Amino acid sequence: MIQRIQTVYLALVLIFSFVGLISTIGEWTVADAVVAHFSNFTFGAEGAFKELDSTSGPWCLGVLLIMVMFLTLMSIMLFRKRMRQLRLTILSTILLVGYVAAYAVFAYYYHLNLDLCALTAYEKGIEGCISPTFHLKFAAVLPILSIILNCLAIQGIRKDEALVRSLDRIR
Repeated sequence: MIQRIQTVYLALVLIFSFVGLISTIGEWTVADAVVAHFSNFTFGAEGAFKELDSTSGPWCLGVLLIMVMFLTLMSIMLFRKRMRQLRLTILSTILLVGYVAAYAVFAYYYHLNLDLCALTAYEKGIEGCISPTFHLKFAAVLPILSIILNCLAIQGIRKDEALVRSLDRIR
């Protein structure tokens, strides 16, 4: 039923995915000044790193989160068809794991580019160009929490299915 605990877990996954979609998920700083920011659709750089500014970068992260949101919403609506709900939740979990892996790859890639840009500026004789440090934002942790919540929802769906099957045997 819709008031089951797995529906609460799935609703939280939906909320976390939406918040993660619209938030900044990482930033690079040099001496407490933000020189680059990283969201699910864009990578923006400022100051000496302006040449790395890219709007066509990590758009696949946003697409993955939109797909997770769609699958989670479908899973919530399929509360009467537990096996389909289970499959959709498992697929959503797989996409979230892919999101975390893609996030790590993009963050590493942009960090290397920023380091290379700082090194190039240093070689040109520009003073004060040091390598920026990466800081995770809170929204970057939300997909990991969503994976945990999806696993709890999968457990709840399996318990409901086992309960229904045991009641069918009694009849």
